[in-house]
Amino acid sequence: MDAKQLFRAVSNRMCADFEAAAEFQHNGTRGTVRENTLRDFLKNGRLPAKFGLGAGEVVGHVGDVSRQCDIIIYDAISGLSLHYDEHNQIYPIDSVYGIVEVKSSLSKKELLDSLEKIKVFKEMAVDGAVVESMGSGYTVASPRSRPFGVVFAYALSGNSIDSLRENLREWESCHSPEVWPNYICVLNEGCIYHQHLLEKCIDSNAIKKECHTVAVKFKNDSLFNFYCTVHDMCSRIKLGPVLLERYFSPGIKIGRFSVFGRIVDAQFKRDGDAAVSMRLKESTLEKIVSWCANTEKISYSDFLKKQLGALPVGITESSPGMKMQLYLYNPDNFPGIGGLQTLPADYFSTLVNVIDATINGQLYVLALGSLNELDWESFE
Repeated sequence: MDAKQLFRAVSNRMCADFEAAAEFQHNGTRGTVRENTLRDFLKNGRLPAKFGLGAGEVVGHVGDVSRQCDIIIYDAISGLSLHYDEHNQIYPIDSVYGIVEVKSSLSKKELLDSLEKIKVFKEMAVDGAVVESMGSGYTVASPRSRPFGVVFAYALSGNSIDSLRENLREWESCHSPEVWPNYICVLNEGCIYHQHLLEKCIDSNAIKKECHTVAVKFKNDSLFNFYCTVHDMCSRIKLGPVLLERYFSPGIKIGRFSVFGRIVDAQFKRDGDAAVSMRLKESTLEKIVSWCANTEKISYSDFLKKQLGALPVGITESSPGMKMQLYLYNPDNFPGIGGLQTLPADYFSTLVNVIDATINGQLYVLALGSLNELDWESFE
């Protein structure tokens, strides 16, 4: 069987459906038809059952929300929808593999609109690691995959694949690779993606500043290439668990950092003054992350030994949570209290006074004595 020939026939049917949709007078109706046509193409046995297809919005861990997404590919087995009706759903970012923006014709204006939607969506990506059990008590941790953003169009708009590539290059020159699109397809015309040297860079984690854009005129094989790309990206992504607590108690975005913990909403009170809500500044977070990047992570049990001199009574190395890895921010090298004869009056000069926080998916324990008043800022 010639798989390419099979998909050429499907491509021709999609073009016919697209032409039929043009008979609808209402733009919203035409848009729904084109999105449903592509969704049905992917749904009819072409993606494994664990990849669900929806439409609507995606919400993140810090109260951020995507723009309306035409097609959302989500985890239909372990994922969930926070809101569901027939036409629109709301998915937590933990559940989402990626989004597809669908256009009737891809002008420069429509391309830029899609790129901005993908940018907002990709900025919500959750950092950190995914831990998988290997059996016999062994686990392996790998970086959490970043979701993808794809543009699919039924036709060009008086332009060409090459001119769209130039439009994309211009836009990408002003934006970080973390928010670049993964793939652009125009039915029966061609596709645009990234490449580094001879390597095709499709997955979000593989797209770097060194990549350059490539436009390939696949013509009536474009749909088959699109399908292969979306299927393979989904298959390689590791989502990890859905952490609903993040939506009940969301963190905040401070510059480039997604932050959870007591550094988000600390209460400061000076003599005679009312308490003021404070948070760490972006520059302070930069300082903490940069300093810790030159240190090694330690287990929570090792931190407790540093802090208290020994594990608390009833706690052992195999107790739950003891193997959890964290960064200890202690540039002043404050001691724990295990080796001290008497407790100092100033607890800030020991590791007794610490706070924990999650910054961009990584757990940090911060010695409060190493932070001063200038490291904090008030906020409403």
